[in-house]
Amino acid sequence: MRMPVETLLVLQHEAVLARQREALLSQLAKGLPGARVVLASGPAQVPEGLEVDAVITPTLPWLPEALSRLSRYDWIHFFSSGIEAIWAMPFDKRRVLMTRSAGVHAPAMSEFALGAMLYFAKRFGDWTRRAASPHWQRAWLDELTDARLTILGMGRVGGLLAERARLFGMRVHGLRRRVEASSEEGVFLTRSVLPEVLADTDYLVVCLPLTDETRGLVDHALLSSLRPGAVLVDISRSGVVCESAVIDALESGRLGGAALDVFEREPLPASSLLWGREDVLLTPHISGTTPFYLERALALFLDNHRALAAGQPPLTPVDLDAGY
Repeated sequence: MRMPVETLLVLQHEAVLARQREALLSQLAKGLPGARVVLASGPAQVPEGLEVDAVITPTLPWLPEALSRLSRYDWIHFFSSGIEAIWAMPFDKRRVLMTRSAGVHAPAMSEFALGAMLYFAKRFGDWTRRAASPHWQRAWLDELTDARLTILGMGRVGGLLAERARLFGMRVHGLRRRVEASSEEGVFLTRSVLPEVLADTDYLVVCLPLTDETRGLVDHALLSSLRPGAVLVDISRSGVVCESAVIDALESGRLGGAALDVFEREPLPASSLLWGREDVLLTPHISGTTPFYLERALALFLDNHRALAAGQPPLTPVDLDAGY
């Protein structure tokens, strides 16, 4: 791979480029002075036969067509952390270096998860509904202090959530695919201990990537292991959590509430039984949105570039075997 990057192709939605073109170009000019940057919001805008050192892109459905117009590309950096969409795309993933924007969502998503837990602990939904009429009725509220939180997925999002949850005085356990020697207390590796941990869980937050290993993980059996009245917060990827299992757990009272940001079909169909429930907080896949997203994703690309230019491994490589 040629270093430093001299020619860079950035693929992005037209609406994003219209809004953030100047900021994007300014940040890249500072990080890669002298580099040629080509912007495209569709495959037809990619010059036929173009040679580039790197491509920065979301997991766009037209990505393979755009790549097919290039005569050379050595590195693909994805704007997103979740990249499950690329595995069905027809381009050679072992021929090029691939990195992803792991961790750029962590501040926003950890805040979202904490907000969702507070939503149920403080009954914000109830007070919002009651404000529609002049009715004054006080009630006892719950708190997060000493509440038991289990996090499925202790990557960058889950790790930051654990750190912030402990500041609230929560007792945290987490499931991680790999446990390093310096792992924090409460992190466990094997799923065999999940039933025991879930039986003592007040809040279950799911922030796993979608892989063959995690698909359908949060199913009827897993939810049935939860302490009755527990709250589920799903900020993972579509396919990790089984919606029918969530509905059944809500109906039975096993779940006291659910905050759901991702769904098996998006947009969520109007016929879904999740709509209209007072024990469900629905959001349209927005937990990772933030005005700082593009800036952080580009900064991570530049950090990876500095590492590669120094002869070091990339900071956030795509693990072909793990699937993310």
